[in-house]
Amino acid sequence: MTAKSCPVCGTVLPENAKFCFNCGANLLNMEQPSGEQKQIIICDVCGFENEPGSKFCVSCGSVLTGTFTSAEKVTPPEVEFKPLELESIKPKQPEVKVKSRKKRKSIKLSFYQLFYLGLAIAFVGLIAYGVIRREKSKPDVPQHPETNSEIMAEIERLRQRVNANPDDMASTLRLANLLHDVHIFDQAVEYYRRYLEKNESDPDARVDMGICLFEIGRVEEAIAEMEKALTYAPKHQLALYNLGIVNLASGNVEKARDYFQRCIDVNPSAEVAQKAKRILEQHKF
Repeated sequence: MTAKSCPVCGTVLPENAKFCFNCGANLLNMEQPSGEQKQIIICDVCGFENEPGSKFCVSCGSVLTGTFTSAEKVTPPEVEFKPLELESIKPKQPEVKVKSRKKRKSIKLSFYQLFYLGLAIAFVGLIAYGVIRREKSKPDVPQHPETNSEIMAEIERLRQRVNANPDDMASTLRLANLLHDVHIFDQAVEYYRRYLEKNESDPDARVDMGICLFEIGRVEEAIAEMEKALTYAPKHQLALYNLGIVNLASGNVEKARDYFQRCIDVNPSAEVAQKAKRILEQHKF
């Protein structure tokens, strides 16, 4: 039997073989090499010209099918080069995940927690009220320094006059009133007492002393002095009104209501009576 060689791998094959049993080359379409033309194997993948007998493309490494062609017929494949576009080389931006805020939980207080919280607030309020009351007992500084200096100079002159002449009741009362006006309440009480020792039935001076006693926290004495003023002037509207104020501040609501109503009955059109009406309406006695 006549034999032939595989032009790809060189394996000896039968004459009528159509494929190489070693490399699988297709022998049907292969042209036998001649002395005038050089036979080559074209890579089906990249088109590179490989030498006869190559099993793999030396350019891309792909398996060769074994199809021969002459060197003259080989046309290099056209390769189209495209410039890189900026979009193709632009780095991807990292995805940013926005975390949603967690829903805040509402705080629920029990009845007892609310009760004790209310007590704490009330306690703080009482402390603040006490501080304010202490501050009120201090003399206020008038807005006009020159007026303040004149008043203090007048107080000093009257003090010297009263010390020199204790029986000068006009100067004593004037001194007490000025001390009352500048909120030096403790000293005002002292001179009101001196004056009332000689003028016991003066209800105005007694009410004014009662106001000073109330301002320095001597509430029972204040009530006693104002009630004593009513024994000399039962329809003294300022005495009735201030007794309503002092009793209301002390928690004696029924007495306060009675004094406010008596104040209104004396003269409903008076300014102090209008104040008493507003207080009764606000507190709904």
